[in-house]
Amino acid sequence: MNQWSVSVQKMIDWIELNIENNPTLLGMSNEVGYSPYYCSSLFHKVCGVTLKRYMAGRRICYVAVALRDTADKIIDIALRYGFSSQEALTRAFVRAYGCTPYSYRMEPRPIKLSIKQVVLNPDKNLFGGIGMTNSTVKEANARFEYIPAHNPTATRISKI
Repeated sequence: MNQWSVSVQKMIDWIELNIENNPTLLGMSNEVGYSPYYCSSLFHKVCGVTLKRYMAGRRICYVAVALRDTADKIIDIALRYGFSSQEALTRAFVRAYGCTPYSYRMEPRPIKLSIKQVVLNPDKNLFGGIGMTNSTVKEANARFEYIPAHNPTATRISKI
């Protein structure tokens, strides 16, 4: 299972590095060294989502960030992230977020972005069997204080 995770993490990292170059399954399989079918099925098995859906989600996520943070033309953003036209981007954006790219740019609002998957972590015993699952956690005492900003002479309320 660890070798699978390492291979899938390589796929994910490759996708992130090549997101502006219109990454393909064939290009990724050449980079990783497995057949396209094996890459696709392994990715789905480990991540729980198809490779095509993952790449589409990441592309539209990068588009949303570019719309919010840059003044680039929408057509330029569409072409940069592999959409054939501004209309194709608009269809995908409306399907993903329920609004057009132009309306999102004019009034950005919180949307659910597709984040980068991480399939490697220390809990999976990748570092010589030492994982965080064996560590003990002690309860900590907490102290909360409320001090109103407008009244500097207010008394402190504390709880332990």
